[in-house]
Amino acid sequence: MKFKTSLILLLCFFTVLTTSSLWSQQYNFGIGAEPKIGYLMPHRSTMAHLVEQHSYAVELSGVLQTDGTKQWHHDFNFPKISVNLFYSDLGNPNVLGEAYAFSGGIYLPFVKQNGWSLGSELQAGIGYVTKHYDVDLNPKNNAIGSHVNCLVSFGLRFEKQILQHVLGMKVSMTHFSNGAYKLPNLGLNLPFLGLNYTYFMQPINRKDSASFEREGTELKSWNFSTQLIGSVKQIYPTGGNSYGVIALTNYAQFKATHKCMIEGGLDLIYNGSTVAYNGGGYSRDKNFQVGVYGAYVLPIHKFHMFVAMGRYLYKPLYPAGMWYHKFGGRFQIIDKLWANISIKSHWAKADYFEYGLSYRW
Repeated sequence: MKFKTSLILLLCFFTVLTTSSLWSQQYNFGIGAEPKIGYLMPHRSTMAHLVEQHSYAVELSGVLQTDGTKQWHHDFNFPKISVNLFYSDLGNPNVLGEAYAFSGGIYLPFVKQNGWSLGSELQAGIGYVTKHYDVDLNPKNNAIGSHVNCLVSFGLRFEKQILQHVLGMKVSMTHFSNGAYKLPNLGLNLPFLGLNYTYFMQPINRKDSASFEREGTELKSWNFSTQLIGSVKQIYPTGGNSYGVIALTNYAQFKATHKCMIEGGLDLIYNGSTVAYNGGGYSRDKNFQVGVYGAYVLPIHKFHMFVAMGRYLYKPLYPAGMWYHKFGGRFQIIDKLWANISIKSHWAKADYFEYGLSYRW
């Protein structure tokens, strides 16, 4: 690892350490580190030339251990919430450069017994890749078209708690993508094997019952929302224009259990790239699309993660088929207002990121 990278991560580590020490008087915070080894997975044959060597990475984390004061801590088996700093050499520094990222994450144990636990970990945030595609200076990089990208990571984590110390191992997949706002955007998929250690400022204690009642939607009840989405995207060939996207969605949710909400919605979409994708020669009203979708929503306190599959009811111009998909999350800002960030795709091909606000009636 280069000296400047080590210095940056060291400064970030001490920043997180200082912050956690100050807050640990009220909450049980910890400091974690995770070295990783992996490789770039070429999910398209046209990316094979990007694979040169193993990719090495390190992640530094500030971790909050939930203590059972709120009911959702018990519902999800006392999860951990983290703020993470990530670095990777991407295994090909000449073409791909290096990657830096800042993310938020949550570890949700499936089972927890006698200090042992096994569960899933999800992280999402923003990343910076130092080298992207350039027709003159870096034409071999056909995976990433921008410095700034979204980072998403899924992992399976196994760990052991010993007093204030937690030792663990994690298998994960880390993905960088810009959601097609700047082409090319094949994205980077990096499977990693990591070993992690976390030190907590106080002994880990968990309350047997919650001090506060559950918040949010009542069990076995419906709620209705309206969502406004905006985005920007490009289409091939690389180097072309950018097009705007705006969408209005009305959706209903039914809370089946404390860990499951079922959602159905109607999408009204204006995708400014559709006519251009089909070679032009059509009026702009052909950019309009109408679709319906169904989704599974995982409600974690004031954060909802969802995965959806939909079908167009009205789509005057082709591209990419009649089925579409969404994956992302919503976060409550105030009582009835939620922020949304998700990605819309047609199977494994990204269409655009969805940035927006939802109002719950």
